[in-house]
Amino acid sequence: MNGIGEAGEEVLELLIALEGQGLDGAISIEDERVKSQAASLVEAGYAVFRGDGKLELTPHGREEATLIIRRHRLAERLLVDVLDVGGKLVHDTACRFEHFLRADVEEKICTLLGHPKVCPHGKPIPPGTCCRRATTEVTRVVSPLSDLAAGEGGHIAYLHCTDSQKLNKLMAMGVLPGQPIQLTRRFPSYIFQVGNTQYAVDRGIAEAIYVRLSGGTQSEG
Repeated sequence: MNGIGEAGEEVLELLIALEGQGLDGAISIEDERVKSQAASLVEAGYAVFRGDGKLELTPHGREEATLIIRRHRLAERLLVDVLDVGGKLVHDTACRFEHFLRADVEEKICTLLGHPKVCPHGKPIPPGTCCRRATTEVTRVVSPLSDLAAGEGGHIAYLHCTDSQKLNKLMAMGVLPGQPIQLTRRFPSYIFQVGNTQYAVDRGIAEAIYVRLSGGTQSEG
């Protein structure tokens, strides 16, 4: 953690948001949102007082603010794509979630989601170390079943399904997170194996099953 607390992080977000809007990027320390946090942000090296008395980010503060934005938008992506949360609850919950995400957990979430580029509102998600590493290695970690080649498999990571009937169908088939899965055929239907049972589904169902890839094929069992 950065030691400035949630209120301090909110001010960093506010300052970098002003920069992103093409504005001055500084704010008066008389602003109620800033007044109680200004001194601690300056002491931590995240901000400085300008000659006109306004507070602005240092390069170190800009880097920290970018990480906070990244955590917030990844949290939104997780809430929408995995937990099927919608509406105002997405932003409000992500605001709380972003403050306790550790760097190692943040990277695990990003990897789980396949290193998404934008949040559910279309705003860019700043890339992290894991994203740059994934680009260099050109390695998929989590992928929809519909994108696998015949013979590829792994373990079910999560189900992204807004249709309750479709979700119930998958659960009745034993398609649950953590279960080993292998795609055996792509045409005319997607045929996959979970345990000792094979199922044939259409593309819509195959797109709802996200697989954490094993890096190799599974043996027939």
